[in-house]
Amino acid sequence: MKKNYLLAGSLAFSLLVAKAQRAEKKRSLVNEFEVTAVYNHYLQDGNNSAVTGGKGTERLTIYGPSVSTKRTIGKHQVEFTLGSDIISSASTDRIDDTYSSASRLDARTFSNLFYTRNFEKSKISVTAGLSGSIESDYFSIGKHLGLSKTSKDEMQTFQIQAQLFNDDLRWGRLDGNGFQPEMLIYPEELRYKEWYDEYKRDSYNLNLGFTQVVNSKNTFGAFVQLGYQHGLLATPFHRIIFNDNSRGVEQLPTDRYKTSLAARWNSFIKGRYILKNTLGGYWDSFGVLSIFMENETAVKINSQWTLAANLRWYQQRASRYFKGYKEHDPTDRFYTSDYDYSQFATYDLGLAVKHRSLRNNKWDLGEFAFRYTYYHRTTDLDAHIISTTFTFKTKKK
Repeated sequence: MKKNYLLAGSLAFSLLVAKAQRAEKKRSLVNEFEVTAVYNHYLQDGNNSAVTGGKGTERLTIYGPSVSTKRTIGKHQVEFTLGSDIISSASTDRIDDTYSSASRLDARTFSNLFYTRNFEKSKISVTAGLSGSIESDYFSIGKHLGLSKTSKDEMQTFQIQAQLFNDDLRWGRLDGNGFQPEMLIYPEELRYKEWYDEYKRDSYNLNLGFTQVVNSKNTFGAFVQLGYQHGLLATPFHRIIFNDNSRGVEQLPTDRYKTSLAARWNSFIKGRYILKNTLGGYWDSFGVLSIFMENETAVKINSQWTLAANLRWYQQRASRYFKGYKEHDPTDRFYTSDYDYSQFATYDLGLAVKHRSLRNNKWDLGEFAFRYTYYHRTTDLDAHIISTTFTFKTKKK
């Protein structure tokens, strides 16, 4: 199951713009070290597994610890993240017809390293980074390069970021053979031939952002993401059950173009209330078209405690290549029964509490946050997400 927020790239990019603005104000700090520990717990259940052709359990549990460190010395900043997702999936357990636990447990390990150089006179920040991720059925390397420019009066920020991801979708790296890939994994009964002549996927993203401080209480932001993918875009172990009861594996085009847009309006009211309102849309060449709206409202109880709630609505039109269980014709060229490509709406409701330390010891628990989110998709998929974050900081003048 892909936790598929189709506009996540644009929203993450908007957060980078906000971080760049904050960085401008922190350049006077000579030496700062920050450690952030995060734990995410994800529980999901549904009945439209793509592994079994669009019908079957989607029960999934993910345990996700990670830790990141950020070191700032003058105009230089280095950030490193290391994390792991321990995945228990009832659906991938059905890649083989015989139900077993051989494929039920999986693990994904990821890391990234970013370096940022701030140029105070020109108010420009340049960021370069590498990222990596490994799981039993794929290996990914990412390259990142970004530039942020703030106006002299610090009322406007422009940002551009380029990303390149190179993925290898072969199975077997975690089987104790020295991290060497072996083969693409197909459903057990369909391993009598090779269904694809490609096992790599390349993704190119260009992110553009602009923020404008309207006044002391309002900020506006606009964000665009352009994407292109080439290679194996289908998932080899996704079954297709055709309308004549024959079977195949998912087939999708080898090229995909993507575009997402988002606009955000942040308001600060009476020094106590923070409203973040976002409206966005997405289109790709597979025929997926979507729109979403999100509101997050935070209330400062006092100088240390903040309560927040968020509500998100998302509506998606199905891909032209999607049909459900036993609905595809075997003469079709492309087909998928992955409900991430179906028509649906989603609703997210989240609650959070945050605590910020006012102490000034050498090491402080700078911030603690706890968040719970309920996610519902109209294909009868439900999920619960619990996140905890601990941030420790130390400063030297």
